[in-house]
Order: sequence, then C-alpha cells, then structure tokens
Amino acid sequence: MIILRRKKKIVELFPIGSSKGAINSRRSPLFYGYIKLRRVDGNLKIHKFIVKKDKEIIFPPSEAVKILRKQNIFLIGSDPDTEELLNSLNINFKHTLICKHCTFEGFITLINKEKSYIFHEDYLCRICAENEIKRELKSRSYDLSTFPRFKQMLDETGNLERVLSVFNPRFDPLKNTELTMYDKISTKSALNLPKVRIDHLKIPKKLIDSFKKQGTHLLPVQVLAIQAGLLEGENLLVVSATASGKTLIGEMAGIPEALTGGKLLFLTPLVALANQKYGDFKRRYEKMGLNVSIRVGMSRINAKEEIVIPEEDINDADIIVGTYEGLDFLLRAGKSSHLNNLKTVVVDEIHMLGDDERGPRLRGLIHRLKTLFPSVQLIGLSATVGNPREIATEFGLKLVEYPQRPVPLERHLIFVTTEEEKNHLLSQLSRVEYQNRSKKGYHGQSIIFTNSRRKTHSIADYLVRRGVKAAAYHAGLSYVKKNRIEKDFANQKLAAVVTTAALAAGVDFPASQVLFESLVMGNKRLTANEFSQMLGRAGRPAYHDQGKVYLLPEVGRSYGDETEESQAMELLASETEPVKVTYSEDSQLEQFLADICAGRADTFSKLTEDYENEEFPLELEEAFNILLDYHLVNEQEGIISATDYGRAVSVSFLSYEEGDFIRENMMKMDPLDIALELEPFENAYLSNRITTQIGRILKINMSTRLFADSTLDILSSSSAISKLEPHLRERVMKLQMDFYTCKCKERPFCGCFQRELSRKIVKKRLNRRDPVEISRKLMRDYEIHAYAGDVFSWLDSLIRMLEAVRRIANAYRNKKVVRQTNQLIRDIEN
Repeated sequence: MIILRRKKKIVELFPIGSSKGAINSRRSPLFYGYIKLRRVDGNLKIHKFIVKKDKEIIFPPSEAVKILRKQNIFLIGSDPDTEELLNSLNINFKHTLICKHCTFEGFITLINKEKSYIFHEDYLCRICAENEIKRELKSRSYDLSTFPRFKQMLDETGNLERVLSVFNPRFDPLKNTELTMYDKISTKSALNLPKVRIDHLKIPKKLIDSFKKQGTHLLPVQVLAIQAGLLEGENLLVVSATASGKTLIGEMAGIPEALTGGKLLFLTPLVALANQKYGDFKRRYEKMGLNVSIRVGMSRINAKEEIVIPEEDINDADIIVGTYEGLDFLLRAGKSSHLNNLKTVVVDEIHMLGDDERGPRLRGLIHRLKTLFPSVQLIGLSATVGNPREIATEFGLKLVEYPQRPVPLERHLIFVTTEEEKNHLLSQLSRVEYQNRSKKGYHGQSIIFTNSRRKTHSIADYLVRRGVKAAAYHAGLSYVKKNRIEKDFANQKLAAVVTTAALAAGVDFPASQVLFESLVMGNKRLTANEFSQMLGRAGRPAYHDQGKVYLLPEVGRSYGDETEESQAMELLASETEPVKVTYSEDSQLEQFLADICAGRADTFSKLTEDYENEEFPLELEEAFNILLDYHLVNEQEGIISATDYGRAVSVSFLSYEEGDFIRENMMKMDPLDIALELEPFENAYLSNRITTQIGRILKINMSTRLFADSTLDILSSSSAISKLEPHLRERVMKLQMDFYTCKCKERPFCGCFQRELSRKIVKKRLNRRDPVEISRKLMRDYEIHAYAGDVFSWLDSLIRMLEAVRRIANAYRNKKVVRQTNQLIRDIEN
C-alpha cells in the first residue's frame, strides 16, 4: 500500500507494505518519493518522479504511474489536485488519516478517528499519545508506575489534551471527576437472590419486631446465611463488605437461643468496639428480659473524662460482649464453667488472625472454645479475608460470601505536588461532600486518614480555619472527647474527622467519603487488607446513595525505596490478601500454655494434634520442654497440668521470659520497678515548638518521638540546646536534670530516661493527679507532649502488669509482695 500526502507543490509518496493490520501500526516506509505535477492542456500530469534513499534519483513519470496502479492507494486528507490526477489515471483510492507526530520520527502510522487521540487539533496514534504522556510525567518527576493510570484516562476520553490538562496548575479535580475517577465498584450481583421478609423468619415475634426497625427485608448476605443453615445451627464464616448486615446474622442466630436460656458470646478485637456493641445490645435486648454483660479486662482507674468499664458477673448473663483477651482470660483461668449453656459464639473481625501479635491468640481462643464447647454454633464475620475457604475449612465453618457492596463506591486518584495543595484539596472535598445531601436526607461526611496524631490536629485545624467543621480523633484523646466527637459526627455537626490509619479498625463513623492524606501507618506502608478495610468505611446504605474514596499521593514523596505515587497505584490495583497466622517463639509457647491452662489438652498428643501441620519456629517437643524447664507445667505419668505459676503467667498474657523476670526479681526489686521495667510509658513526644527550633538549628527534620534514638542523642548534647529560645532552653535543661541522672555507659540509650519519666507519671498519679492534669504538667514543665488518653491507657496497662506481679507472688505464697501490689493498684486506681 502507498500513502499519498500533498505538501505544498509536491505530492509525497510513502510505500509501507501490506494494508493488513496497518491501522495504529508504526511502519517505516520502504523509500521516500515525491511527484511534481504540471497542468498540460488543462489536464494534470506527473511532471517529475523523485525517489530519495541515500541520494535523490529521478525516475520517469511512467514509473510512478506503474507503481501507483499496482498498490492500494490511501490519500491523506482532501486534495482536489491529487484526486483529479488519480481519477484521470483510473486509480482507485481511499481517504485516510496518519499520525503527524510519527512522521517527525520517520514513521507512517495509519489511524482512524475512533482509534486516535486529539492533540492540538491533530490526531495522534496510540504510541505517540502515550509517548507524550511519558514525556510529561518525566519532565514533572512523576514515578513512571503512574503511567497505566494516565493510559487508562486516555482510553476513556480519547483526548490527549484532556489527559494532559491534569498537569495544569489551574486544573480543578472537583469539576473534572471523570478524569480523577479510577474506577467505580457497583452493587450489582450475579446472584439472583429471593427477597425475604423478616417477618417470615422462624424466630420469636418480639425479635422480628426488633429486627424490622432496621428494614422489612433481609439484605443479600443475610439471605445467603439463612440459605446456608444459620437458623439450623450451622457454623458459618460470613465474608462481606462493611455495612452489609453481617452483625445481624450473628444476632439472628444467638438471640433466639438467649431467649430460651442459652448464652450468646459476641467477641470483638477492641475495647471501644465491645463497649459500642454492649450499648447497642443493652438498648435492644434488655427490654426483652435479657441480661447483657461486658468483659474487656479493664481496670477501674478513677479519672476525669474517662470511662470505667467494670467487669460484670457473667454467670447469669444471656448476652456477653467481650474482647478476645477479656474472654480468653476466663478460659486460661480455668473458669469456662462461667459460660455454662453457651450456645452461640460470634467472632467479629476474624481477619485479625493475620495480625502478628493477636493472630495466634485469636486462633488459640477459637480452638479452645470449640474444644471446651463442642456443640456451640460458631459464626465468624469479616470484610477482608483473601483466603476465606481456607479459614472456613480450618475452623469447620461453612463459607457464606457476598462480594458486592451495599452502596456503589467511586475510587478517585489525584496527584498533588505540595502539602499545601493536598491540604487545600482536603478542605475542598470535605466542604463539597458536606454540602451534598443523600436521598435519605443526610449530609455527606468525610473520614480523613493520616499517619500521625500530630497531623490529625494540624489537618483538622487547617480545615476549621477554612470553614470546614472538623475534629482530630485518635487513641490519645480521652474517652469524653472521643465520645463527643462520635456524637457530633452522628448528629451531622461535623463535616469531617481526621484520624490515624492505626485506628481504622476502631472507627465506626457513618461516612460517605474516605480521604487518604497518607498511605502509611506510622512509618509502615498500608497493606492491601488495611487499605480495603479503610476504604470500606465509605458509604452506608442507611444514610448514603454512594461512597467515595480519594487518594492524594504527593509526587516525589517517598517512603524508603517507594514513592507515594507508586504506592497509590499498587494499592488501587491490589486484591485482598490471604490471612495467615504467623507464630513467634513467644506466641507459640503462649498458646501451648493457654491450651493446658484452659483444659483443652492434658496430654502431649492432645496438645499437638491441632498443630501438626502448622509452621512453628520451635519443634513441638522442644516447645513443650521449655514449658517444663521454666516450671510453667508439670507432667506426671503422661498427664500435663499447669503449675500455679504457669497459670499466673498465662492469665496475665506474659511471655515466659517476662514471667521469669518477675519470678527472679520479686524478692529483690520493688513491684513498681518490676512493672516499669516491663511496661514503660511509650507515647511521649517533644513539643512542636522545640522540634521546629532544633530542626531549624541543625537543618534536619527532627522526630517528635521523645524516645527515638535521634531525639535522645540531640537532648543529651548541649550544642543545639544552647541555641534554643531562653524559656524553651530552661525546660529542656530541667528535663535533663530530672531524667538524665544515670551513670550508664550506654546513656542516653540505656532506657533509664524512659523509666524515670514513667516513674514521674506514677508519682503524679499517686499524688491524686488526673491523666489530664499529668498531661498538662508534663507540657508545662518539660515541653513533653503526652496525650491524656495515652496516660490513662498506660496506667491501665501498668495495673495489669502489677496484677501479673501479684499473681506470680500469690503462686509462690509471697504475701508481702501481694500486699504491696494490692496497695499500689488501689492507689493508682483511686
């Protein structure tokens, strides 16, 4: 085939081979030729025919006619003279388009309008359009892993100019959502499920009346659970999206049993979630005559702005809501009889099996419950399990899976170049979303995820200054403050909450929009499962018509070897990962000991029968021998039992080494010193005023974490401190004098500073200071920022460690240490 193109006074000629597959295929011309035309007696004739290779060669015009008659001819554009010539020679031709950019590089590429891309009033082939994008990405320092996203935009719009407009500083992503939208996840299902009315269920009428307040018909995943035998006692693993109705599945199974004398046990990973569920169940079911109790393992610290969740007697409870550890404490203590007539166990967030620390504990707990209560109905709930069939098989559960979301979800990707641009977008997106009202009458509201508590406050303050009602929300806040924010959000008084990724599992705000300010959790990148869990917070069927998610990666920002842009692309393309329980030596030994303490196993063969195919760091017999060597268990005539000391270690959730440290030192050290050695205060930060000034002096980006090695190093030297403003210098010097008092060779990395600060907090508490007051005092005296909620949580953890000291002292009949720890616990609590 030959391509003809009129260029001023000549007609260019490009022979490019077969016409088969020529569209959007780059061809190098076999040679380049051109013809000059002359009008003779009113008719157009070929005057000259020139072929250029290494040099120009003139051929007779008849040679050009011969070539043209042998080939398929395609004419670029419309040219009356060329058309007249071809018609006079009886040569058939077709019109075509070529990519002008290809000709600059010596190629000919045929295109049509359907398979080309508009750019400066020209049509470009795919290769040139993609190369233009790559040039733009490179010139603006984008990670090339983002190219597939721009290629996707090119395919969707067919307009290169539109795609490149996103690089324009005046580009408005809120007015060009078709360019920012990565994809849309619909609610359509291939399953043809029947509509099931709640009042058709074979459950008590008063329960039907209660359930109907949430809707007259079952949601799809609930229908699937019924079909799988939920009401016939089948054990189920239910995997479906957030807000798809999973919790009600557990209630449909457990509440009818509770109404006839059985017990329902509802387990969650977090105290906050357990407390929320406890409140929900009390409101709904106490009016039916059911006794609802909670078991979360908290102490009774009396503090302003904090809630005390007392341990309730569960013997007479019909419904028990608890954390995994709160319930496991009972089993390890050998008190499984308190769960007499247990009929239903619901394990919420069962994907926590994949958590490094809690996964082995949850797996062990489920197996202990199944062994101790073999006839119980077990229901696992999760939104993020990549290997649901494997998990279901392990625990003997029937899989119920419904992948569709309850509302559609739009996922958007906007690349930003500065932090200021990112913050501006956060305020715009939050404001616009709040101005939208759903068909159900609710404002749109946003959850903004970031990677540090400090940033939750700075972003929330930024939003408020720009007229967006927002609040920072994280684990360091007091219960009263968190509760106030939760209520304000529920009452539509807030447009946005800014929270940390670390709190994602505990956030239960009915948001329509999730904004990712950061894609890391602390200093660790988000996993696919964490990302899935977080974006699942966008859109609730009871409130919203759809959910929206925005990722705002900053170009050039990197974490380790990975840029934020590439991480965003990876997360958006990711699928839910398999959940796998991973054991350390400590967690393996802890679970073996817990099984023995709970009565799940009384021989070595029983102990190991469920673990034979597991990947453990220790051989099974080697692990058992460690338990024997450390006097945690006894074995007589093949029968295994826990020692009093072993049970004390197990119910305290200690590693065998922590237990051994307490045992070896309880006669030598004060109980408080032992507890501080094992449970020092962690969440302390230098004030922004100090880190900003020191960072400016040393020309570094200084960490705010007080116990980071770099911070300790700077605080122990005088060069930077001497250049601080006088009032700040005085506070840092006071910090040095009060806490840098040891003579250790490793100072300041010996841990003494951390222990001394921890001791200072305890001393303030023993002087009847409240966590809020302690927090203020640390800031006033030392420019140390410790959130009141963190102080409260740490005091609670410290009491649990003191209780561990007391239990071990009890095991060895050491009444003096028992009395000391009892007094210390009472003083800290009150």
